[in-house]
Amino acid sequence: MGPRSVSPNSGSSKKKQPHPFFLGDSRMHDELRVILSILTLPSPSIHSTTLFHLQRDPYSMIRRYLLLVAMLLVAAILATGCITPTAGPKTGTPVGTPVTIPSGMMVATPYTPPAQITTTPELAAFVANAAAFARENGRDAAIVAFNDPNGTFVIGNVNIFAIDYDGPLLADAVEPGAVGTSIRDMTDSFGTPLVQNLAETARFGRGYVSYTYQNPAKGNAFEDRIAVVEDVDGTYYVGAGMFGSEGEIYPSVVLNTSAKQPGIDDLVAYVKGAVAHAKANGKEKALSDFNDPNGDFVQGELVMMAFDYNGTNLAAPPYSPELTKYHINLVNYHDPDGVDTIRGMRDLAKGGGGFFYTVAKVNAMEKDAYVPKIDYAEPVDNEWWIFSGIIVPEYARVGTGNLTGIQLRYYTREELYERVNRAVAFAKANGKEKTLAEINNPKGQFVTGDLFVWASSSDGTLLADPFWKPMIGVNQWGYADRYGMKITQVGIQAMQNGTGFSHALFPNTAMNGTVDVHKLIYMKAVDDAWWIGSGIYGVEVE
Repeated sequence: MGPRSVSPNSGSSKKKQPHPFFLGDSRMHDELRVILSILTLPSPSIHSTTLFHLQRDPYSMIRRYLLLVAMLLVAAILATGCITPTAGPKTGTPVGTPVTIPSGMMVATPYTPPAQITTTPELAAFVANAAAFARENGRDAAIVAFNDPNGTFVIGNVNIFAIDYDGPLLADAVEPGAVGTSIRDMTDSFGTPLVQNLAETARFGRGYVSYTYQNPAKGNAFEDRIAVVEDVDGTYYVGAGMFGSEGEIYPSVVLNTSAKQPGIDDLVAYVKGAVAHAKANGKEKALSDFNDPNGDFVQGELVMMAFDYNGTNLAAPPYSPELTKYHINLVNYHDPDGVDTIRGMRDLAKGGGGFFYTVAKVNAMEKDAYVPKIDYAEPVDNEWWIFSGIIVPEYARVGTGNLTGIQLRYYTREELYERVNRAVAFAKANGKEKTLAEINNPKGQFVTGDLFVWASSSDGTLLADPFWKPMIGVNQWGYADRYGMKITQVGIQAMQNGTGFSHALFPNTAMNGTVDVHKLIYMKAVDDAWWIGSGIYGVEVE
């Protein structure tokens, strides 16, 4: 389906239509015929012109009242159908003042935009206002307003965009040259189908989508970005995005670490207790309790999160109330390392539950350190599931500034992504046998320090690895780390259903290590039979 043609002045090419009454509205015709028939009824003979006789003439009284009604009706018709308010000259609205809506247009509730949008709650409110505007004023009028670079739907570097579910970009005041073109197959710098993810999330109502995008303020370099999208009417959706350099785009990294550090057993018992509470008391009561900032389920670092199986939030911690307030869908939200956290845990919950890694941000010697966080998820029933998470115990000391014995990350996610894709391209060009031999070579082209690739079959059997040779030929499908996280299964799920990125705790085999280290993994299929993966070790500090 091609792009829809949008006129700068919606409906300006059409002649003004007369009021429905003059088009032959039969209902209105019937009502006026009744009035006119009564007004023209013959009066009985009046033998006296005294006031007494006039007052007792019922037909005279009816005629007078109905004449007044008729006059008022005609006046209302003329006012409604023939009088058009005159719009004043178009002027910009100062940021921080109530939005001035074009003449004749309305939104559901008053909205006062902030001077700048720097948080996801502010971004969600901005998009919710735009969606309400679009529903109340119609698609054409909304698209005109969203395409206005000087209008009220642009705040600093943040603007509303609109996209048809079939792919055409309908509105973007910052990139007007792309309006009218199909962007359905657009991907980000890591190959993520970002527009398809935007559309998928919008169909669930409203949600966050993570991706990378070129930032003009950074010389068009790709930068992490989050968008809030919302469905308008089932045919298109609106959204707005914010770069990481403009505000906090990863709300999931926040964690209350001021209380006593819980252990893994505490985490599992907490989640299982919440599941039992939900089953005993019902969904409504349980969600009310989970969302109570002063309730029993807020226990320092342990807080409850609940979702339906679409990935829409049902319960959130006290420091992220907007997730529940706006019913935010997070199925296409990922953490700073590109790991689809909610999609990944949702898939685990579908299978009965389990452990999953993401990251939490802590302050370490005046720097931000992204330490591994272990989550535990379980289903409540076939409608919803819950999870909670804590910092991996051996990394808790990073929050005190103690980095002793903590391996720091040396390579970047971009280098990891490039290494795997180069190996996959080599495999497709040179065949499986030659590729496996090259991967097994510790001095080969795919090894740089502790950045290297390995290969496995689709069922999890290790085919090649330059540093873990004793395990070649061994099936790793059920391999779990000391906390029970099934690394191979989670990685394959991420490759098949998400971004391809996943977290793990695994020894640095390139350095003959035996202690588990935080590792970011990326995997990509060569074909249906086998895939290639790689990982980068250590904690990111910035």
